[in-house]
Amino acid sequence: MDWSRVEIAARTMAPRAGPRAPRASLSAVVELLRRGAAQAPERVGEMTGLGQAARDAGSGRVLVVDRAGLVRATAGFLARLLDGVPAPPAGPMARRAAAWEAGAALGALSTRLLGQALPAIPAAVDAGGADGSGPVAEARTGGPGAERPRLLLVAPNVLALQRRHGLDLADLATWVAMHEAVHAVQLAAAPWLADHLVAWLREALGAVIEALPRGGRVAGIAVVARAAQPGEAAGQPGLAGLVELRATLAFLEGHARAALDGVTPARVPSAHALRAVLDADPAPPPGQGEARGIGQAYGRGPFAGLASGRLLDSARAARFARAVVERAGHEGLNWAWASPWALPTAAELGSPEAWLERVEGGTHRVHGPGWI
Repeated sequence: MDWSRVEIAARTMAPRAGPRAPRASLSAVVELLRRGAAQAPERVGEMTGLGQAARDAGSGRVLVVDRAGLVRATAGFLARLLDGVPAPPAGPMARRAAAWEAGAALGALSTRLLGQALPAIPAAVDAGGADGSGPVAEARTGGPGAERPRLLLVAPNVLALQRRHGLDLADLATWVAMHEAVHAVQLAAAPWLADHLVAWLREALGAVIEALPRGGRVAGIAVVARAAQPGEAAGQPGLAGLVELRATLAFLEGHARAALDGVTPARVPSAHALRAVLDADPAPPPGQGEARGIGQAYGRGPFAGLASGRLLDSARAARFARAVVERAGHEGLNWAWASPWALPTAAELGSPEAWLERVEGGTHRVHGPGWI
């Protein structure tokens, strides 16, 4: 894959850099996001019981980016992530077409993601500033080459969502920062998680590529991925792995939503309005042109750039997480971070009791493994 072509295609396909606003307004959004990101880990730790993980996550990099910066960061991350996945034989024309398709997908993604968490990877990508002025707005960084998780917050998309729904901008920035911080805390609570997901994803993508008809391209990968449903991938280990990978990504998002149930109007005055919009905002209304019909505005955990909302049943995963919290508290839900074995399976997302029975040995009294 020629990732420079991917970036060019993404910039071509994205409708525009974002909503038009005076420079002072754009700077205000950046500052609100930076402030929210600085406070978010501690708040997340309080709500989830993952205090130590929250303190660890607080030392990660926070980048407030524009859409072009999101594309650059995601393309660079994907390039390293996909390194080692065998590519099918393809001529120059096919490679250019694949780059264009991938760029079109990234361009669409860049108009809807409010943020995403990227696990620690080498050679961090430099992303453009949210106001288009150059370097990113950055907090708590140990240098541009530091191999630490990165939290990306997409300023123009936050502003666009605020305008579309008439939301309180300061509250929205706080909420978005907390939601994405939950994903950073997840990665800190389970240091094995990033490597586990990367290995799983590479294996699943390799299987998907093998399942493609000869000459299949990026669009074909999405078709195969959607076809990999629970119960329909028997005898195909790679596709069965894709089913479980999607379940894990959905769980990460569902856990984040359940975590933010602890946000009340006492902390964020417009919490109820924000929750109603952000749990159900599929796309701009018809006629507004951006991100039409491509899923919700939230990121999808550490690998938000890899799958649309249609591939992840986040609502089901959120119901799972809330049911576990109701029965065993956040302390019980935190058993998911103990090991890969403890992650809920695709089947268990529909049966919280089965997951609790498996990880707890038949009782609903769950004692956390000491992250606090």
